[in-house]
Amino acid sequence: MAVEDSQLETVREFLKDTSRGVLMTRRRDGGIQSSPMALAADDDGNVLFSTRSTAAKVRNLKRDPYAAVCVITERFLGPWLHVEGTAEIEFLPDALPNLQDFYKRRRFIEDTDSDAFKQRMEHEGRCLIRVRVTRVVIAPALRAAQRLPGA
Repeated sequence: MAVEDSQLETVREFLKDTSRGVLMTRRRDGGIQSSPMALAADDDGNVLFSTRSTAAKVRNLKRDPYAAVCVITERFLGPWLHVEGTAEIEFLPDALPNLQDFYKRRRFIEDTDSDAFKQRMEHEGRCLIRVRVTRVVIAPALRAAQRLPGA
């Protein structure tokens, strides 16, 4: 089943108001690794993360690009989304423009065009993970708040 444009719009809109989520990847032994992450959505409704290129989640996604993300708000038992998709990883130096865009979308305080920002990304060995969404599950509380079908 293809993801509907309205579902991707829900992802984009929801991620304008929150940047919290849990990324789930598959470990080599078949288990699940959960990683709390700061996130954003791009203009196409894909979910974006930044992490260090040495992180276990990166190794997991290089081996198996399946990713699931539970997007939450500060309010416990409040609205949430579950998305699944295929992860793509961009490494420096090619990732720099998309890392700048990611941090701007998160309303990052530091000037993302500065040399200090670029040096920090290099020093930390940052990469960008883009989850191309193939499935969206919209929580009942979010459905009701947005008056979506099935509420």
